[in-house]
Amino acid sequence: MLFFSACKVDSKTKPVQKPVQKVTTSDDHIASELYIDYYNNPISQDQKDQNLIIEYISDKGYKVQRTESGMYYQITQSGSGPNYIHGQPCRAHYQGYFLDGKVFDSSYNRGEPIDFRVGQMNAGWNEALKLLRPGAKATLFLPSRLGYGAKGFPGYVPAHTCILFDIELLGLAE
Repeated sequence: MLFFSACKVDSKTKPVQKPVQKVTTSDDHIASELYIDYYNNPISQDQKDQNLIIEYISDKGYKVQRTESGMYYQITQSGSGPNYIHGQPCRAHYQGYFLDGKVFDSSYNRGEPIDFRVGQMNAGWNEALKLLRPGAKATLFLPSRLGYGAKGFPGYVPAHTCILFDIELLGLAE
């Protein structure tokens, strides 16, 4: 069990004192690293999203990495070969879901992977693809601005909604 507090400095707001967090996990270091980016009194949508994702990851025990943009990801299977680059054709299976576990889209359910070019997907996917290699499997934790933002994806994802994707990169599309 670990008790700690930290400060977050945001260039747009004054420093925010974070609450003392009671973390119970087998890897307290990972949990404490997560809460470095936690906001005590979130104001912006991005800060609220950040907190929701951190709480979700902490509750579920994921071991994630964070990018500078605020995307979290966990690679569950390494791929091989060079990383994907912008414009490269790609084939993938995926499942998109909300923090409550409800699936909003799945190529697995359709029984057919998707073909696309790196750069044609939402911002979170485009960023993650450049970190991965063919054959990789990963879970992406996207704040709303890296998913479908203020507009959402009508009929599938409401506005300002954090989303997750399990992706399986099948290689280059033909």
